[in-house]
Amino acid sequence: MKRARMWPLALFLTMALTGSLRADATRTQTIDLVEGWNAVFLEVTPAETDPEAAFEDTPVVQAATFFAGHSPVLFIQDPEETNWSRPGWHRWAPPGTPASRLNNLYALQSDRAYLLYSTADYTWRVTGTVRFLKRRWIPDSFNLTGFHVDETTPPTFAQFFEGSDAHSSLRIYGLTGNQWTRITDPSATNIASGRAYWVYCDGGSNHQGPLKLSLPGSGDILDFSGPLHELEIEIFNGSPNPLSFTITPVVGNPVPLLLAKRNIRGERVVTYEPLTTYAPAALERGEKDRIRLAVRRGEITDEVVFGLLKIADDLGNRFYIQVRAERL
Repeated sequence: MKRARMWPLALFLTMALTGSLRADATRTQTIDLVEGWNAVFLEVTPAETDPEAAFEDTPVVQAATFFAGHSPVLFIQDPEETNWSRPGWHRWAPPGTPASRLNNLYALQSDRAYLLYSTADYTWRVTGTVRFLKRRWIPDSFNLTGFHVDETTPPTFAQFFEGSDAHSSLRIYGLTGNQWTRITDPSATNIASGRAYWVYCDGGSNHQGPLKLSLPGSGDILDFSGPLHELEIEIFNGSPNPLSFTITPVVGNPVPLLLAKRNIRGERVVTYEPLTTYAPAALERGEKDRIRLAVRRGEITDEVVFGLLKIADDLGNRFYIQVRAERL
């Protein structure tokens, strides 16, 4: 399926994930804010999670996020008109300011959408850790969220939600000029990396996009703890079309990972090769692949090491997965 090439106008927010990816499994996210309200999707948990510390020496004077409760969100209010005392909203403003009396936002988290008010254009660089979370949509409600997509070649909204009955209406709003504006042509509008949107979900859904990942154990990192020396990643094609993907260690990854290949010829034979870029044949609709990775503990010099894997598909979806390994 040919990808549309009409890119969204970043008039009120431009956000890009830089190439700064540290060997200790942290990333640096670069957020270009403009004066006024910005809708952002934070992909890292900052080293300083306290908003007062995170926004120190920046022009950000308000931050808000929405924690969905039992009441669905049926109407989208523009930020200037939002009643921040309404249940679900958590807000921060600098101590000593009139708005700080409503402060109940105490920590910034990854995989969460925020509304940030900036008094000036500003480039905010946030360094922090990543984690993989499976998406859980609030049913029959608008959801304030963002997407893990490529910075230069992201999918369109229609491509991301293709095959999801709960999102077939494609009722999506983006923040433009301090106002929420509906995306009128989802098939020709690409998702902007790092931006947040209000997206309506009709009924329950766990739609993660075309590329669906499943990790073992806690499900949010690859953790080679104790005697574990092999772990399996499951990748499922949730789109109605063939889907190609790659798995690549981030440069500087200190975790010595091997790709385990199994063949059955009379008896099971396991062969290992260093993991560089794994790019198997495309998955057909509804097909899954299980990739087993092994760690070479003899090459680990510290007690514990951390690294990152990048998993991306050919539609422009991508995830960074934290890897942890212990030396025995």
